[in-house]
Amino acid sequence: MTDLPHLQELFERLRNGHHLSPEDEPVFAAVAANHEAYAAYFAPLGLTLVRHPREFFYFEPDHSEALPQTLPRIAVVSFILIDHAANSGKPIEESLLTEHFLISRLPHFTLDRYIALLRQVEVEDAADLRQAFRNMERLGWVKFFGDDEFRFLRPFHRVFDKCLELAKQE
Repeated sequence: MTDLPHLQELFERLRNGHHLSPEDEPVFAAVAANHEAYAAYFAPLGLTLVRHPREFFYFEPDHSEALPQTLPRIAVVSFILIDHAANSGKPIEESLLTEHFLISRLPHFTLDRYIALLRQVEVEDAADLRQAFRNMERLGWVKFFGDDEFRFLRPFHRVFDKCLELAKQE
């Protein structure tokens, strides 16, 4: 056997797409303290344990798998928040990754171009929008405080950085 603590819990979370961050104690601390041993344990199983430079962990996705249906929705919902922050003149990263948000006050249904983007990924109303954020919560990218209030967690950087990259290309 192995003396790596929280191994079963870690495996179950990561294999389901969760991203481990400091909010996931005590599992996060165990992996952060001994990343190489955990990575070596999972390697023979064909799993790559990634330590992101912003200090969170996830399994490298298998690129042979189909794109999860939730990912395009998450990308569009995230892009709209980034675009709105940029258009508001706010420092994008600081505002998105430090503030708390209310789903009922998000800008997603305030502009026709946002609504058109959302329709392309079948987000038609507030319930669909809430579900997109609940999917982010399942991935470890968002933490909810009640039913309406949330904040982004470190692993949100995976989609945030990609959105910024795409915005610069336009």
